[in-house]
Amino acid sequence: MTDDRYSQLEAKLDTIIRLLALEIAFGPGTLKDRAVRLQRAGLASREIAELCDTTPNTVSVALSKAKADRKRKTQGASDGEA
Repeated sequence: MTDDRYSQLEAKLDTIIRLLALEIAFGPGTLKDRAVRLQRAGLASREIAELCDTTPNTVSVALSKAKADRKRKTQGASDGEA
C-alpha cells in the first residue's frame, strides 16, 4: 500500500470513530452513563465534553459520581457477603 492509500484509510477510520463516538454521546442514558462509555473508549474529559456539548468540569463530576457509585456497589456486595 502506498502512503496515499494509508492516509485515505486513516481518514476513513477517523470518520467512523467520530461517528461511533457521536452515537454514544447522544444515545440513551444519562451524561454519567455516556461519559463512562466514552472514557472506556479512551476519550479524555475534554473530548467527551466537546461531544456531549458540555464542559470538561461537568464531565469530570459525572465520572467521579460514576466511580463513587461503583465503589458503593462493590462495598455493598462485600457487606452482604459477610
